[in-house]
Amino acid sequence: MFNFLSAVIVFCITIFGVVLLRPLALRLDLIDTPDIRKQHQGNIPLIGGLAMLMGLLVGLLTLPISLQSYRSFIAGSALLVFVGMLDDFRELSPKSRFFAQIAAVLLMIFWGNIYITHLGNLIFFKDIYLGHYTSLIVTLIAGLGIINAINMIDGVDGLAGTLVLMELILLIFSAMFTQHFSAASILLLMAASVLGFLYFNFPFSGRTHAQIFMGDAGSMLLGFGLVWFLIELSQSNFRPITPVTMLWIMSIPLFDATGVMLYRLMKGQSIVFSDRQHGHHLLLALNFSPLQINILFGCTNFVLGLIGLCAFYYQFNESIMFMSFLLVFIIYFFVVNNCRNSLIKNTK
Repeated sequence: MFNFLSAVIVFCITIFGVVLLRPLALRLDLIDTPDIRKQHQGNIPLIGGLAMLMGLLVGLLTLPISLQSYRSFIAGSALLVFVGMLDDFRELSPKSRFFAQIAAVLLMIFWGNIYITHLGNLIFFKDIYLGHYTSLIVTLIAGLGIINAINMIDGVDGLAGTLVLMELILLIFSAMFTQHFSAASILLLMAASVLGFLYFNFPFSGRTHAQIFMGDAGSMLLGFGLVWFLIELSQSNFRPITPVTMLWIMSIPLFDATGVMLYRLMKGQSIVFSDRQHGHHLLLALNFSPLQINILFGCTNFVLGLIGLCAFYYQFNESIMFMSFLLVFIIYFFVVNNCRNSLIKNTK
């Protein structure tokens, strides 16, 4: 009950933060303006990330748990929001964002002692355990990959928030089932902050456009939060969730980011090239509304995540689940690629 009250506090503080910061953002020109790649309507304040952090920090102080083991989580989150706000305000170089992400992940590893030590049984043989340096490299790559996957999926009103909310709910189920109650409490607060953000960003019927965006600050904050708990829950010494289950929980952002990078490589482009070839961009071109895209992607992610959780609960073979995950990705990639090719033909 107390944790539910904390979640309500986070939700209210996030909304209050938006109301407080929005006029300030307009005065300071902390806004996102439309261009060739960003086809939204009007100038939108980029304050979602800071508002969510405000709500989360206040909520953490109300929890009846020790936050000592989460100090690096708070520090890394604050660092990414700070750098993200600078980027939203002054358009920092991609290298600056990249170094901030590296710093946050290193804080998680060396201060928080959260890192990947094993990958589970993925190849029908035995659990794959990582050496010390391999563990650091894999954790760094995984952390950067997920943070940027959330950033890349943030291309339609409400979409990044909706997907992260679905993933947080699945992680809360995971944490409760495996009795990681402190993690479940913080995940609940994160979900409440996302709900507060979505109140202003989700494409409700009748709403012409989002009132705020999360910006790089928000996408990096949420991505880092997911990284932390995906690793904490899957690498714990006490009743861990299998790593392959976490892939299913993160399915849509991983499919989208990996699919787009493969497409760019096939076209001879840089994998960090900015374009409108993501799955949600293609659905927009096919005249899907932002609301329909949110429902389609959000429900798909939730169903795939539930499949992963059910497989973990009933102790399905990890290797089979990993191969099944790869098969689902291949299907996703070919479906999206066929839609992309059809659109290209129709525009000629």
